[in-house]
Amino acid sequence: MKNPIKLLVIDDDKSLLIGLAEALRREGWYQVLTADNGNLGIQLAEKNLPHLIICDLMMPPPNGIAVLQTLAKNPVTAAIPFIFLTARTDHEDKLTGLDLGADDYITKPFSKDELMIRVRTLLRRKDLTESMERSNSEEEINLLRAEIRNIMQSSAANHNQLAEAMIQMLSLRDSQTEVHVRRVVELSNKLARELGLGEDLIQQIYLGSLLHDIGKIGIPDSILQKEQALTDEEHSVIMTHTSLGKLILQPLGLAPAVIEIAYYHHERWDGGGYPEGLEGENIPLPARIFSIVDAWDTLTSDRQSQNSWSQKKTIAHLREQAGRHFDPNLVESFLAIIGRESKEKR
Repeated sequence: MKNPIKLLVIDDDKSLLIGLAEALRREGWYQVLTADNGNLGIQLAEKNLPHLIICDLMMPPPNGIAVLQTLAKNPVTAAIPFIFLTARTDHEDKLTGLDLGADDYITKPFSKDELMIRVRTLLRRKDLTESMERSNSEEEINLLRAEIRNIMQSSAANHNQLAEAMIQMLSLRDSQTEVHVRRVVELSNKLARELGLGEDLIQQIYLGSLLHDIGKIGIPDSILQKEQALTDEEHSVIMTHTSLGKLILQPLGLAPAVIEIAYYHHERWDGGGYPEGLEGENIPLPARIFSIVDAWDTLTSDRQSQNSWSQKKTIAHLREQAGRHFDPNLVESFLAIIGRESKEKR
């Protein structure tokens, strides 16, 4: 069954709010959310991500303009089509609303037919825009695949050259990527050798470590480079990078371990991870190896939204999460490496 189109109506006039919501529900496959004040409207918009918002301009604070400004600052809600309703006919008010990013402006009183035409027009425009964005995304993915393929072909015999080329490609998007990738590639290689894996698998893990976050190329900069803690909605967007990584890499004919690392490196030993909620040894070994390395480097490094942990605190965390987040046997093997290196530095 087709999912309903979600509309949000915000108006402090409760009688108009109820009447408008009922009229919209009768007109089509619409799920109508209502808010009788601006703060509630903002909360409902951020939680439900409606397809379109209809908002009264003149309300007690926050008024319609403040609601629009707040939603425009949030990358998750910024692109939602927005219609102002107002009893004022001042041309300057209309220009102000449109200049702030409103998509349309309707003066009260209005006919139901006029409102429905405006609503359907904006929804069609939204569908067209999203269709074009999907097309552009597919084109970007194809170009990225071609770039990865060219790098692999030109650097096939030189792993250092391959690593350098891949890192430079990824670092153009995220300034923190370069140093993170260099460290996790080295640590993954050490852990794979500690486990006595074959050379072919070690090289697959090497390449998978290089490409583990390739899917983040499809995440908006406003989320990827955000310095504050992510909202739940933004975190949901970030979580899609594993599926995007698989989508990008699978057609390239790469060895299974490479794709397994990109797709499964956020799974948990207890089954509480993503994208598939795999548990225990159902999680491919390369992904189990990399998840420990990735966690170690993330926790011991300064990141945009957190300060680094000490090695002592991180070791305690890994031991606490052995058998929960991480493969307990691999945790001990990894910590053996860290222990030896710490002794060597003394």
